[in-house]
Amino acid sequence: MKSLLLLLVVSVICQNEVDTVEKLLADLKGASAVELTTLNTDFTVSKNLKENIIFNLGKAYQEQNFLCASRDKSVSDRESDINKTNKFIAYLQKRLVDNSKRIETLDSNRCTHSSNYIERVKNDNMTLRLIIFLRNSLQNLDNNQLNRYGAYVEKFLTMYKKAKISELVELAHEFADTMFIDWNQITPSSQGNINTVKGQLIEMLNDMERYIREQIKNAQNLEITTGVTLADFKGAIDIENEQINYDLQSEQQNVQKLEEQLIQARLAAVNCREKGIALQQQQQRAIEDLKNEEIQYNKNKARLQEELNLFTDVYRIYSTQVGTSEDKFKQRVDDYVNDRKVDSYERSQYSLSDAVRKQVQNE
Repeated sequence: MKSLLLLLVVSVICQNEVDTVEKLLADLKGASAVELTTLNTDFTVSKNLKENIIFNLGKAYQEQNFLCASRDKSVSDRESDINKTNKFIAYLQKRLVDNSKRIETLDSNRCTHSSNYIERVKNDNMTLRLIIFLRNSLQNLDNNQLNRYGAYVEKFLTMYKKAKISELVELAHEFADTMFIDWNQITPSSQGNINTVKGQLIEMLNDMERYIREQIKNAQNLEITTGVTLADFKGAIDIENEQINYDLQSEQQNVQKLEEQLIQARLAAVNCREKGIALQQQQQRAIEDLKNEEIQYNKNKARLQEELNLFTDVYRIYSTQVGTSEDKFKQRVDDYVNDRKVDSYERSQYSLSDAVRKQVQNE
């Protein structure tokens, strides 16, 4: 560029148009100055624009990071909710199993209790029949039959002692130990006491009958109370199980929804991070672009500044030296164009051809 412009100046001078050279040099100098100014202005505008883009990208990246942190928290919250819900589901399921075992235990205990009740009532009814039989038999005996009757009473007491219900066994022991009579010890001399003995036996049998009937009544009441209590308890468990099954179904549906939300939350978090990476990469490219533009700007600025300095020097030399010795300057220009040495010219003054040659050669 410099060589072309300088050759143009030389060409103009060689064509005896020295009077226009000063104007041409001024125009070239002005054009370089304008181009340099335009370069500076354009770069300033572009730099401000790109710096603003870089700043906005950085701000957007920062905001994206905050958003991604929120997305990550959403993922963590969903995972925590799922974990808590699964633990609650496990608790509900265990509660159902425990309730089932409780009902099995209650049914087993109820079965045992009912079996014991039936056995007890059976034994008590058998005892009552024997009491009635013994009492009726005792009332119909005469004095001569009373000794033989003692064997039946002893047999009754023995059977009574073998009753399966613990309360009756204790009572049997009590009656057997306190009321047993040795019938072999009764003699004719003691027959006066027979009526007394018969009365004691009848009273004993009556007391036993009253006691056993009371026990049967109490056992019946206990059986009814136990059955009602068990039914109420099982009913409460059934109600609880219904609520547990409802809650279990609800929580299982909730887990399914939470898992779907977790999938979406994780996808949103991944997309958020990817967008953040994209913004970061865009900012980095914008920074590199600005850096490259600045490098090119500095190169162009240096080139234009060099041209401007050159045109300024040429214009100064021309205006101060060439204008006073036009013919001599023409000869020097011819010599420069023909690439001849100018040893014959005086070196005491700074010549345009020397300045031009040095500038061109320096290129």
